Amino acid sequence: MNFDLSNPIVLIIGGILLLAILYFWNKRNASNQKARRNRNFKSSYYERKKEREKESGR
Repeated sequence: MNFDLSNPIVLIIGGILLLAILYFWNKRNASNQKARRNRNFKSSYYERKKEREKESGR
């Protein structure tokens, strides 16, 4: 099977795949950035404290 990369159909499909990858990658990075912005020391401290209490209570 011989694929010619200058074939317009192959170029269109490749372009669509590239755009889809970039879209989902950007979406994932945006959600990670949002989670980082919403994080603060106080809430993460209490979350860790609850986890420690849960583990020591077993």
